[in-house]
Amino acid sequence: MKKHIKGYILCLFFTLFCPLIVYAEEFTSEKNGLDIMFVMDYSGSMKSNDSQDIAKGMVKTFVDTVHSADIRVGFVAYNDRILTSTSPTAIQTAEERALLKALLDQEEYSGNTDIGLGLSYGIKLLGDEAERKQVVVLISDGESDLVGSNTGRTTENSRADMEMAAETCAENGIQIYSIAFGDYDGNTEALKTVSEKTSAQMYMAETPERLIEILYGIFGSNMDYSIQEIVDSVFAPGTQNIRVALNGDYLDEMNVLLISPGEIGDMLLLYGGQEIETINQGNYAVGKIAEVNQDVKELIVRAEILENQKLKLYLISYRSLTPVLEINTAVHKNEPLHYELYFRDENGNQVTDEILYRNFTCQFSLSNAPKKDRSEDSLSEIILDTSFSDGCIQGETIIEQSGNWFFYAYLEDSMGSSAFEPIPVVVENCQPEGTMPEMGLVTRLTGECHYTLDEYFSDSDGDVLSYVVESAADECAEVEVSGNVLTVHPKKAGVQTVFLTVSDGESTSVYEWEVVVTPLWQAYWWLLALTMGLAAAFIIWKATHGPKQELEQLEVETRKNHFCGRLDAYFTVQPEAEEEISPLSFPFHKIRDNTLILGMLLKEYPDAVDALGLDDIYLVADADRRMILYHTSEGSVMIGNSIACKQIQYSVSFGDVIYITSPDGSYELEIHYIAVIQ
Repeated sequence: MKKHIKGYILCLFFTLFCPLIVYAEEFTSEKNGLDIMFVMDYSGSMKSNDSQDIAKGMVKTFVDTVHSADIRVGFVAYNDRILTSTSPTAIQTAEERALLKALLDQEEYSGNTDIGLGLSYGIKLLGDEAERKQVVVLISDGESDLVGSNTGRTTENSRADMEMAAETCAENGIQIYSIAFGDYDGNTEALKTVSEKTSAQMYMAETPERLIEILYGIFGSNMDYSIQEIVDSVFAPGTQNIRVALNGDYLDEMNVLLISPGEIGDMLLLYGGQEIETINQGNYAVGKIAEVNQDVKELIVRAEILENQKLKLYLISYRSLTPVLEINTAVHKNEPLHYELYFRDENGNQVTDEILYRNFTCQFSLSNAPKKDRSEDSLSEIILDTSFSDGCIQGETIIEQSGNWFFYAYLEDSMGSSAFEPIPVVVENCQPEGTMPEMGLVTRLTGECHYTLDEYFSDSDGDVLSYVVESAADECAEVEVSGNVLTVHPKKAGVQTVFLTVSDGESTSVYEWEVVVTPLWQAYWWLLALTMGLAAAFIIWKATHGPKQELEQLEVETRKNHFCGRLDAYFTVQPEAEEEISPLSFPFHKIRDNTLILGMLLKEYPDAVDALGLDDIYLVADADRRMILYHTSEGSVMIGNSIACKQIQYSVSFGDVIYITSPDGSYELEIHYIAVIQ
């Protein structure tokens, strides 16, 4: 028997318009408080159909055996009048249950039948309890019949009230379950219509055990229970010990129900060393075990049996396990969605017993539409895998499509089932991200340029990206995309704007890109600059190398001349750290060439040669025992009191003194041209 335990529904709009939450949210299948209103037919026809008061007895049995936590029971006894009634009252204690059962026995069967009157009155007694579930159970053995009644009401009035009551209950979410009891005398269509209008059912109950099973079936959606038939047989007279094997886990309460067509003798429950008294109501007896010991695996029912007495024995068990589901209600596409389900016991502690979880059949699924809107065209349902680990049932899946999904969780074992309401899960798609490539220099001469767009754009969801480019046809370049390659074909100098659309299949991003085709003169200015530089370099080279040619020409012209005399050299200034250079003398009679470089004469003093630029000072033999000075040195060169400019020829005679100073002043050199008499 399937029972649906409603869980909290997360507000869809909240998840849509708030930032993405990545933490798991908790959903618990809390049980609603329940108000039950029994509307019972006490008309005269019930005297023959229920001579042993079985209908009353089974309702009293239900009151005695139902798990009393947060359940209230009301009662209306009617014929063609309201005989006795009570609004929903608690049945947690034995005293409260006894008072309610006394009301059930207060009236006898008599009079006509006015179902509409009893049903309308019962609905008024229910009141308006928005936080609690409300259920009406209508028990009758026939149709409304007011012929001969002196109440002033007609059968038509009663039927109209039935219809009105059904409409009121349908508007307020109150279900009316109808039970045609015993040898039902009348058309069951009226009962069936009332029930169907309120999304409930009509049942036929020919026997007492069938009635009790129907009652538990009706309220199964609000109770975790099991009802087991232990014995159905005829016993020999005397004291019988009926052994009942116990195999339920995490039970909060057990009730033993013994039903017989005849009177039942004394009954006692032997459980875990205790002797538990029972309530005997003639043809049924009830024993309640409120404190369940999980270690006790057997129960003994000791009953006094008459000869050939037929007995039915039921064990009705309850538990208060609360299913808890944890799931992320907002994730990214292609990101793992984790979910886990576990139980809390009545003390709020998590149950981690693997054996308990193994007894459950679980089904988790995802759908892109809630059940009421699911159609073949829009349905995309994913059945999810689960396993037991770390004390709970859990699993993980990846959703490859963004949007609003609905998570379904259903579990079932021998005591019933639980189904959570659809839980909205928002799956968010991340847009593609990236930047347009930087364009290098593009001219008509460079030809087409290629850019692999996957190197510039990415999608955090792992989707394959596609690209579309939009550009004017008659501009400075043709821009096109083939696959993931962007190609630019330059046509003429200019600037144009193109738009690249990047898509991951669900969302798109548009990027603006400026294509620049540079004019040739602007692109190759460096070539003009290089040409001008080369020209300038040539001019400079010409200028710097001109003296050399002039010197070579001078050497040719004075080839027949020879040096005479000698040169005396004196370092008048030199760095203090260096060793002092003594006066030097260089006789010319040993020199055969007609050209002399001063640096060659003083090559033994390279630091001084470099500092004074002596490698750029030339002496050329001239006629009449003279010589010509020519230099390109950066140092200061003077002949006597006259400055010797660069690249100009100066005549030096015997007795002249040449002064040379380095640019930084660290060296000063005097050279005396001395005549020698041979």
